Formats: sequence, structure tokens, C-alpha cells
Amino acid sequence: MKRKIFISILIIIGLFLLEPLAVAEDYSEWKEGARLSVTAVVAPYTSVKLSVNEITFDVKGEPGDYDANQSVSITVGSNQSKWSVHAKANELIPESDKASSLPSSRLAFSINDENDFKDLGQNRLLIEGDAAKLPTAFTLNFRLTTEWEDLPGTYRGDIIFSFLSSP
Repeated sequence: MKRKIFISILIIIGLFLLEPLAVAEDYSEWKEGARLSVTAVVAPYTSVKLSVNEITFDVKGEPGDYDANQSVSITVGSNQSKWSVHAKANELIPESDKASSLPSSRLAFSINDENDFKDLGQNRLLIEGDAAKLPTAFTLNFRLTTEWEDLPGTYRGDIIFSFLSSP
């Protein structure tokens, strides 16, 4: 019984202590007690993502143009004002010592199913954008041109994607 009375007294005292806080809900009556300075540092951000890590050309038949086994989706996001993505291919090196390399100029690309293929023997502009847009995906199609002097075998190389930004 004494315990119930004690708990009741604590509850009543608590209500009296909380009452002044309820009255002070009008912010115009509040007095500034301290100030905390806030700094936010937004670092430059860039993301270039490819849907696959490798493409393959199945060259079966006489020399000519062969499309890659699949297209590649490239998604670019950045918080920088202006940006661009460029690509350049390395020559395709044969696994066999008997064959010569395939020049990088015989690798080509097109964007979003256009039929205008541009060779990757030199650094090429793929896409441009700015920070005010959400990341956008583009589809890249690749083509390899073979010639009569290309010997049978497996050839390997890379396409290097570079990002250039303007703060």
C-alpha cells in the first residue's frame, strides 16, 4: 500500500515537472542556449558501370564484319557539372605466336542500336552528361572486322573506358 502511494506521488510530481515543458512549446519564448556549426563536404562522385566484363566475337566464315555476342549496357552517374566517357581499344593479341595481332582500329562501336559504327583505334567520345540528371544507361554494340590475313586462333585485348569531368 505504501508502495502504491509512493508511486502515485512520483507520478503526480512528474506531471508537475512536465507541465512547464508543455507550456514552452511556443518557440518564440525559447532562449538560445548554444549553437552547433554544421559543415557538409560533398566529395566528387563518379560511377561507370558495365553490364558485362567481357564480349566475344564468334568469327565463323570468311572475312568481314562480325557483331559481338551481346550488347553492353553502360550506366554513368556523377555529381560533377559536366562529364564525358571515352573509349579506346588495345590491339587484340593472339594466344599463338604464329599469328599477328588484330589492330584496335578493326574494333568498332555504336550507341543505342544506331548503325553508325566508329572504330576504337583512337580515343572516342561515347557519351556526355551533367550532374543534374539521374544515372542513365546506354547500350553499346561492338563490331570486329576481320581480313584474309587473320589466322585462326584466339585473340585477346581490352577496351578502356575513361571518365573526364569538369568541376
